[in-house]
Amino acid sequence: MNKSYLFLIGLLIASASLFAEKIGDVVKAGNSAYMLVCELNTPEQNANFQRNINVMQRSAKAIDFAKEKIQTEKDPAKKAEYEKALKTLERDFKTNDELMQKTYAFSSHRKYRMMFLETNICVPLTSKELSELKDENGKALDPMKVFQRGNTSLYIASKVIGIKENQELQRMISYVVKRRADMEKLRKELVKTTDASKQMELTKQLGATENALNEAEENLRKNYGIKSKGDYLIETAKLKLYLILTPEELAKIEAQQGKK
Repeated sequence: MNKSYLFLIGLLIASASLFAEKIGDVVKAGNSAYMLVCELNTPEQNANFQRNINVMQRSAKAIDFAKEKIQTEKDPAKKAEYEKALKTLERDFKTNDELMQKTYAFSSHRKYRMMFLETNICVPLTSKELSELKDENGKALDPMKVFQRGNTSLYIASKVIGIKENQELQRMISYVVKRRADMEKLRKELVKTTDASKQMELTKQLGATENALNEAEENLRKNYGIKSKGDYLIETAKLKLYLILTPEELAKIEAQQGKK
């Protein structure tokens, strides 16, 4: 799968008036235009959507890998195996892509923006907390906020509601994820290098990145009432998915609207 086919999902900056939109409505922001194509209004719907996106991203990477091997493999037998695998991968990807289009109006060949409207900050419950419906500090738990994910009982400790509020949460999450990725990359580089000066520089960078990560984690917990060093889960509860329109598509839509 050529890299140009990979889909891009980002954050759309929008106003609160967008809550009144319906599927098919067009929104302009600066020089860009977006069409609302899908609304996901439960954590389960959002989890399924993200799970499907992850499957397609992994499939796209596998297709890229198979194509690269076909180009570089010298052994005819192994090359034939990669070619056979590629056909299967591309067939499965096409099937999944068609299903995504049918279910979410989402195509891997197009670019989209997501607007988060509501997010749940969840914490796991111990057996005692679940049976007594009290947290470790004796505070009563609302049974309507308790739910199950696999073998884990979770509690919605807080909800982040609103466009700007979710933008800030997503910004903080993105920063934490990026710092974790940076640390992983630095650790791998440190293991590979044998140069003493390079090792010192990488160790210094690793320490600074770890400090930045710890500070970001602390701020995230503080802002959203998550206890220190306790496990937590952040799940999207509501979001809107927008297709990025080309200038030609926008012109066609506006021309059609002008005729009405």
